[in-house]
Amino acid sequence: MVEEPEKVLWGLRAIMHTVGAERACVGIEENKPDAIETLERAKKDIIPELNIVALETKYPQGAEKMLIKALLDVTVPVGKLPLDVGVVVNNVGTASAVYEAVKYQKPLIERVVTVSGNGIREPGNLRARIGTPFSELIARCGGMVEGPEKVVLNGGPMMGVAQTRLDVPVVKGTSGITVLAAHTIKPAEYGPCIRCSSCVEACPMGLMPYRLGDMGRLYMTSGFRDWGGMSCIECGCCAFVCPARRPLLQWIRVGKLKVREEDSSTAA
Repeated sequence: MVEEPEKVLWGLRAIMHTVGAERACVGIEENKPDAIETLERAKKDIIPELNIVALETKYPQGAEKMLIKALLDVTVPVGKLPLDVGVVVNNVGTASAVYEAVKYQKPLIERVVTVSGNGIREPGNLRARIGTPFSELIARCGGMVEGPEKVVLNGGPMMGVAQTRLDVPVVKGTSGITVLAAHTIKPAEYGPCIRCSSCVEACPMGLMPYRLGDMGRLYMTSGFRDWGGMSCIECGCCAFVCPARRPLLQWIRVGKLKVREEDSSTAA
C-alpha cells in the first residue's frame, strides 16, 4: 500500500469492473497512517469515489466477516459467504496481482512474505518466488538468533501452523513466516477445563470454543456442526486466553477436518 499504491488501486478497479461492483472501500487499521495517507493521495486519479476507512486496531480485524461488519455494518449469516450479502472481499496482495495479470499478463509467480518473530535476526518483508523454501528466506533475514530451540510457523503467532522442516515452499497463500524462541511459547501440558468462559468472551464469532474443542477432539461431528463449529474463523483467541492452556484451536481444526472428510465420503 505504501510502496505500490497505484498497483493496488488499479487492481481494485479491475476487480470492481469484473464483478459489477458499484462502490468499494478499503479498510486500514488506524495504526498505519502512512498507508492511509498514501492511498488517499493515489486514489484521486484512479478511483476518486473510493472510501478509505481507518479501522480500530484490534485482532482479528482483518478476518473477512469482521471486516464486513466493521466497514458496512452487515452480518454474514452462519453458513453463508460474503457474496450472499452482496459483498466481495479481497486483500491488497490480490489486487496488486490482478493488476499485473491484466497489465502485463504476468501469472502469480511471486508474493511478498513477512519474516518476523523474536527468533529471527533481521525481520523484514521479502518478495519471494512461489516455491522458494522457507530456509532461504530465513537465511536472507540473517538466520535465526543463537540460543535454545526455535519454532517456525507458517503464518502469524495466533493462526500460524508449526512446521517440522524448513524446506517447506512458499505458496500463493503464504503471507508470513514467524520464528519464535521455544521458551516464549506455552508448554504442551494443559489442564482440565474450569468452565471460566474466557474463551466464550474472547470468541469474535460468538461461539462456545470449550464445547467445540472437546467435540473436535472426540470426533463428534454431529454435535460439532450443531454448535456452529464450521463458523469458526480460526483466529486462535480462545486458545490464547485459556488459563488451562488447552489447545482449543487445534482441536477445533480437527473437528472441521473431520466434518469435511465426512461430507466428502457422503458425496462420493
